[in-house]
Amino acid sequence: MIHLAMEQGIVAIFLLEEEEEEEMNNLVVIIVVLLLFINTIKSDIVEYDQRSLKINGERKLMISGSIHYPRSTPSMWPSLIKKSKDAGINMIETYVFWNLHQPNNSQEYNFEGNANITHFLDLCQQEGLYVHLRIGPYVCAEWNYGGIPSWLRNIPGIVFRDYNQPWMTEMASWMTFIVNYLKPYFASNGGPIILAQVENEYGWLENEYGDSGKLYAEWAISFAKSLNIGIPWTMCQQNDIDDAINTCNGFYCHDWIQYHFQVYPNQPAFFTENWAGWIQYYSEGVPHRPTEDLLYSVARWFSRGGSLMNYYMWHGGTTFARYSSTFLTNSYDYDAALDEYGYEAEPKYSALAQLHSVLSQYSYILLSSGEVARPVNISNITTCNTIEIIQYNTTINGTLETITFVTNFGVSSSAPVQLNWNGQTITVNPWSVLILYNNQTVIDTSYVKQQYSAQKEFYQSKRVKNVLVSSWTEPIGVGNYSNVVTANLPSEQLDLTLDQTDYLCNADDMIYIYIDGEYQSWSRGSPAHFVLDTKFGIGTHKLSILSLTMGLISYGSHFESYKRGLNGTVTLGTQDITNNGWSMRPYLVGEMQGIQSNPHLTSWSINNELSINQPLTWYKLNLIIQSEIQDTSSFALDMIGMNKGFIIVNGNSIGRYWLTLGWGCGSGCNYTGDGYQGYLCRTGCGEPSERYYHVPNDYLYLEPNQLNEIIVFEELSGDPNSIQLVQRYVPYQLDQTDYDNNLEFQRIFGWLKKNNKSF
Repeated sequence: MIHLAMEQGIVAIFLLEEEEEEEMNNLVVIIVVLLLFINTIKSDIVEYDQRSLKINGERKLMISGSIHYPRSTPSMWPSLIKKSKDAGINMIETYVFWNLHQPNNSQEYNFEGNANITHFLDLCQQEGLYVHLRIGPYVCAEWNYGGIPSWLRNIPGIVFRDYNQPWMTEMASWMTFIVNYLKPYFASNGGPIILAQVENEYGWLENEYGDSGKLYAEWAISFAKSLNIGIPWTMCQQNDIDDAINTCNGFYCHDWIQYHFQVYPNQPAFFTENWAGWIQYYSEGVPHRPTEDLLYSVARWFSRGGSLMNYYMWHGGTTFARYSSTFLTNSYDYDAALDEYGYEAEPKYSALAQLHSVLSQYSYILLSSGEVARPVNISNITTCNTIEIIQYNTTINGTLETITFVTNFGVSSSAPVQLNWNGQTITVNPWSVLILYNNQTVIDTSYVKQQYSAQKEFYQSKRVKNVLVSSWTEPIGVGNYSNVVTANLPSEQLDLTLDQTDYLCNADDMIYIYIDGEYQSWSRGSPAHFVLDTKFGIGTHKLSILSLTMGLISYGSHFESYKRGLNGTVTLGTQDITNNGWSMRPYLVGEMQGIQSNPHLTSWSINNELSINQPLTWYKLNLIIQSEIQDTSSFALDMIGMNKGFIIVNGNSIGRYWLTLGWGCGSGCNYTGDGYQGYLCRTGCGEPSERYYHVPNDYLYLEPNQLNEIIVFEELSGDPNSIQLVQRYVPYQLDQTDYDNNLEFQRIFGWLKKNNKSF
């Protein structure tokens, strides 16, 4: 009998019995078949020099886009990846989220649903896209605790992201596991992953750890390289490590390139995060980065010799469940080219796609010499000191071909600059780049074709019907439950909750105060001050404090010492009651009873007994979709009649909601000169920071007349009858039924027709 084993393309043959001629003939056939199979496994050789990445010896200009797999759902992934490819994206960049995959301890793993990273990588490879995998394991990403599992806090002596043995042991264990889990997906094994990142933006914080910070950074890349994944490692914003490609993050990085080449002359210039927009906190207006400015940033990057540029984000999506960082909205739209719901955000998507097309089409010119071009001496062309011209050229079959970048980095108040370039008169607007092929303009970043945009517009569909609304009031106080903890002093909140719930009955992101079971007041932040009603009579009264977290921090140093809850002195009037003895209970009673996953466990009140505009109330909404819905439809919950809490749809956590009003729109939108910053160009002030909460199709029962159950926990007050499941309005996906039933559609179509415009 013949036994064959194959490991990494090596065939081992063991003859377990004395061979006979027939067996030898079979052996020859088997070896031939296996060799043929081995040869079909294509592996890629990924190398680099100063000019670019080289894959199997061929230079590549990489135009990348960040899509975080858990911020969308599996049904959305194919469309997101295809639209990315259609727009000229040739690489997807994503983090690996440690606390998503190991939420409870080091022995339990989650790779289901939107944590199914291998399915996401399969889809990228099917579309022919490369992947830059940012393993971290710290990721920032405005993600709860920066992706670090909160259970690590309980390991004795641990110091996160430092030259600290407990931390390095856990980090090494996780990285070893995830690298082995994803082994088939590295390019060296025929997969799409051509780059991997260890740590994240550590150089910005390294000095806060002293000398051990540098030791840790050196250990991190040394350990990463020992995993032998066969592709280059990157470290962003890490300019003191030789063994990884140092990369840049920001709104602009073209001025960083010269410094990078001086320090690391054998490394290419990679832009791992070109911030396509900005993050939004509750109580803020919606940030926007103008398309013209993003085009300018991209063009300047490639003009200066950059060879990889990644949009952070290309699709931002939604931060579901409790994974948002402190006080950040559920929406992670980021003003990206593919919006929160996966639709093309115009005009940004089309304008960037056009730029990508030009860069890709002429990449053979940009990369032909293997050298970075230098600015042209233009003293005999113009006296304007805001003009820069950089030209790349190649000769093919005796014909010279050129790509020229003409930049005017003047402020918007300055006049356009006219100049004569190789016999052509060209005009360059302030804060813009012209790209010329053989001296003919093919891109002007200051010109963006304006078109009607339907971003984040919703309507109440006639297909959706609310069937029943019911309520259940959360009990006030600690109660007599098995998880009640008593102590002389208030305990740190995360020590009790283990970050498995936002709520602790007692204990600083937000605090609610009750006296004898009656709601008094609330406060945000620290320190918290309350003025209580003085009508309470002489005698014993019960003070109940419900504290909650609004996500954990995602950026900073020494996360292990991060504290929440009542950590300071507690006074009542002038009396210090800190040492009076406290009873504390993590979780809401409703959470302990499992309302989120099984709402039938609780007796709900309906009709006249429905509790409206009362604090700490659970609501259950039953609704049906009465007729067939298009696969491309998207839904959201309009929470305009509510205040603050969280949402569960058919057992799936949508996350927190808060209808606080946005502010901060007074800074205008003048980004030229000093460049764009996240506080500029905001909209929506005076309106709720986030009114609509994305409900993916994966979370809904879309079959006609099938019951959907929505659970809402309201912390302050609200009318659940106002909650509506609405559809996202996308002009090119309207059907006649929706058009006939919606006057807003008819108004918009009438305006378009009258003004001779189209979608």
